[in-house]
Amino acid sequence: MSFKVSPENALLGILMTGPKHGYELHGYMSARMNEFWQLSMSQIYALLKRLEREGCVVSKQEWQENRPAKKIFSLTQTGKRRFLSWVQSPVHHVRDFRIEFMAKLFFIRELQLSLGDSLIDRQIEVLRKKTGEIEGSKESITDAFERVLFSFKTAQTSAVLEWLHECKHLLAKTGCN
Repeated sequence: MSFKVSPENALLGILMTGPKHGYELHGYMSARMNEFWQLSMSQIYALLKRLEREGCVVSKQEWQENRPAKKIFSLTQTGKRRFLSWVQSPVHHVRDFRIEFMAKLFFIRELQLSLGDSLIDRQIEVLRKKTGEIEGSKESITDAFERVLFSFKTAQTSAVLEWLHECKHLLAKTGCN
């Protein structure tokens, strides 16, 4: 199954820790995920509305004395299944590592899911296949710019593969896999 980079999945991951209102979701993201994923309050509320329509979250009003009611969001079984499917699926483009793959590793650690090794192994497999596809087209490249682009893709993919092996080693060493 292939997923697009989707902040909805990050919100589902945060809700895996328990029900929260919009400001709590924003605070959680800002405090813990700010290095790789940032969302504004308006983006969070728009995404929550979509997730509610899709049946991934439900909301209930929590009344407060002398203040407007808060809307508390909780994960449904559909939302939990969607999140778990996403978090263990490799990304298919090197450009998705900076945000999406880092979010997956973050949630695997944060939620203490025993998926780190298997995600990294599947990710290595996807990138090795991609490397084979890139290498297979090498001979047909005649344009100078296309050769530069090919060289960049190859170097970038190799660097990420090397990082994944290092990541696997570090996770094994720290027991976070």
